[in-house]
Amino acid sequence: MAPVWSKQPFKAVYVAILLVKVPVMLLLGTRFAFKPLRPLGRLSFKITLINSLVREWLLFAAQTRSSGMGTVKSDHEKMKERSAQAQPASIEHYTGVLTPQATRSPAPVGGLWYPGPPPANSDLKREKIVVHFPGGAFVMAFGADVNGQNFSKPILEELKADRLFFAQYRVAEDESTRFPAPMQDLVTFYHHVLKMGYDPSNILLSGDSAGANILTGFVRYLEETSVLPSPKGVMLWSPWTNPSVKVKEEYNQATNANADLLPTKLLEWGVEAYFPVSLSKEVVPYLCPLHHAFKTKSSLFVHTGDAEGLYEPTRDFAQEMSEVEGNRVKLHVTEGASHNPVYARDGTGMVAEIYRAFEDAHQFFYGEN
Repeated sequence: MAPVWSKQPFKAVYVAILLVKVPVMLLLGTRFAFKPLRPLGRLSFKITLINSLVREWLLFAAQTRSSGMGTVKSDHEKMKERSAQAQPASIEHYTGVLTPQATRSPAPVGGLWYPGPPPANSDLKREKIVVHFPGGAFVMAFGADVNGQNFSKPILEELKADRLFFAQYRVAEDESTRFPAPMQDLVTFYHHVLKMGYDPSNILLSGDSAGANILTGFVRYLEETSVLPSPKGVMLWSPWTNPSVKVKEEYNQATNANADLLPTKLLEWGVEAYFPVSLSKEVVPYLCPLHHAFKTKSSLFVHTGDAEGLYEPTRDFAQEMSEVEGNRVKLHVTEGASHNPVYARDGTGMVAEIYRAFEDAHQFFYGEN
């Protein structure tokens, strides 16, 4: 059931409350200058304060059911030449758990190119491309240009990719966008770049947070169905590997949950909106990859911060995947990093640490310095 704050005039009241609350939070946040008063003492004052403010913003989004999808679509329209729309593949590409349903079928989806779309005369078979799926707890859209610009820098500079496609799948807003709709979109995006002429051996698929969760399910789908060739590799940044109907109890028990930036209500909203109303044994591994390891032909790079509320399940998932015979898996842990530090690297002062993770990924995939 949607919170009362998701409807007017209560939403406006919540905004007014927040405008008063944030300055008070900033004032009270000065207490974090003293290490014993921080939720996690080893985090810096700056990171602790940023986490508390971001958590409040995400809580606002959860309480008011603000997905941001309309803003992302508007932003894509403004980008014009850097914006592209992927059309659904032929129906045989969506099978098994992704079989179209009466209320959930493949649809056109959009993304942004960085540094720009490939020129008409490009030899795409030689280009190294990364297709990235942003997070958002399944319910918030982060495919705007400001996020794409942020993510593209280490992709182009440290990972040395020729191009990035920042792909915004449909977030779960109603019955038509529950699972498997977002995962159908990943089929659509991947088919799109393959159809353009990109060679699978030069494609890296990437996702952060809930985007990494959907991507993991998509990689499982590729292995089980072979409807499309496997990419060279997959990057999972702060993946949400253990969403479940008991997310509140499970997340609150996590070691770093109180210090991280993810509010429980956002995670609850994500599970409520994204999960099918009726769960089957066939679908569960696609929703919760933890304890459901599988074999994959794609090399798998997993990144997490050891101050994340999701740190332990991410570490365990990487270990489980590495124990599957034939899998090639690399876990990179950034010390002192909270959830999804890639985007917040400038504000938190962790630029060098995050760029080091991308350098590690480059070495892992290409064996080059």
